[in-house]
Amino acid sequence: MIWVTWRQHRAVLLTCAFLLAAVAVPTLVSGLAMHEQYRADGIAACVTDPRARAGCAQLVEQFAAQYGEWGNRMVWVAFLPALIGAFVGAPLLAREFENGTWRFAFTQGVSRTRWLLTQLTLVGTAAAVLALACSLLFTWWRQPLDAMGSRMRTAAFTVSPALVALTLFALALGVFAGVLLRRTVIAVGLTLATYLTVRITLEETLRPHYLSPLVRTDAPGVRKTSDVLPPADWIVDEGLINSAGHRISDGEKRDILKQVYDGDTVREGGAALERYLTEHGLRHYTEYHPADRYTAMLGIETALYLALALALFAAAAHLVRRRTS
Repeated sequence: MIWVTWRQHRAVLLTCAFLLAAVAVPTLVSGLAMHEQYRADGIAACVTDPRARAGCAQLVEQFAAQYGEWGNRMVWVAFLPALIGAFVGAPLLAREFENGTWRFAFTQGVSRTRWLLTQLTLVGTAAAVLALACSLLFTWWRQPLDAMGSRMRTAAFTVSPALVALTLFALALGVFAGVLLRRTVIAVGLTLATYLTVRITLEETLRPHYLSPLVRTDAPGVRKTSDVLPPADWIVDEGLINSAGHRISDGEKRDILKQVYDGDTVREGGAALERYLTEHGLRHYTEYHPADRYTAMLGIETALYLALALALFAAAAHLVRRRTS
């Protein structure tokens, strides 16, 4: 059974391995150069020391501009789980039911449980290994860039070890869609649509609230350098708050700006706004997650994807047993 499963999926698995090897070479070359420049130019000190940030802001900006584009190209890694789910997971069993070839396996004395476990174990292990290799490679590559921004909001969260759980979720979603619909093309479309919906919902709606954000309020005026949050912290929301502790709505903010910057006061820039805020008892507020919460939030999201994957695999197994009995 293992040999048959390998024969069925070896083309896809070997293609994935080849693409990983092809991508690894330029990634390693550029990563070594970036890490060396990050160390040699003293950018690490600029990022970690609040007193040094203002003096070397231009150096940090040049470094980010030079390598930031490479980081943007890694967006494709975020689509790796979707591709595996749609083009490996969805056809995995849908094609068997569509063509009726699942009956051939049972004529060879293979039980339904063994047939299903062999298929899922071999393909799932290969997908997890591929995702882990990509995760380790790109997490290492991004280390200097991640020190300059929050890892909880950037692509760093996607290419972290959570990529393995995300890939298994996408694979399980594809398998379930294939068993449910028994039509490969339709299952591919459903897998992609559902994967994007779940992932966007978690990233944009749930992730900021895995843990309760900390809230900091600042009186109007020029902030000290020591008051600026470290770049690795994730700012979830910020705005204005009145003396009663109620947050100012967007409409109220527009009204304030209209009052402050009416006539020639615009020449004073931000000073006029800060003076208005002081006179009316308004303060700045910032909701944020400190950088040391990264591991906890990563663990929460990983657990969510693994739980979804297990539930989908179990549902697919239940459907297989019903439809092959």
